[in-house]
Amino acid sequence: MTTATPAPLHGLRQRWRQGRPTFGAIATIPSIQTVQIMARSGRDWVIVDLEQGPIGLVTAHSMVVATSGNPCVRLALIAANE
Repeated sequence: MTTATPAPLHGLRQRWRQGRPTFGAIATIPSIQTVQIMARSGRDWVIVDLEQGPIGLVTAHSMVVATSGNPCVRLALIAANE
């Protein structure tokens, strides 16, 4: 029997609960290449910041999709709860 690997977000939450450090980066510029580099560099999480920077919804979607295939957890900081 094989054991399933936990979902990346579940693993991140588990490390936080254990008090273990995690490392990440906040993307504030609308650059797909930048978030790809961040996700591939071994970070635990990347935040796409739609609140502070000039990143729109379409670009944010592209940035999140560009980081798929990595164990890095993608998070978004939204501008408003609408």
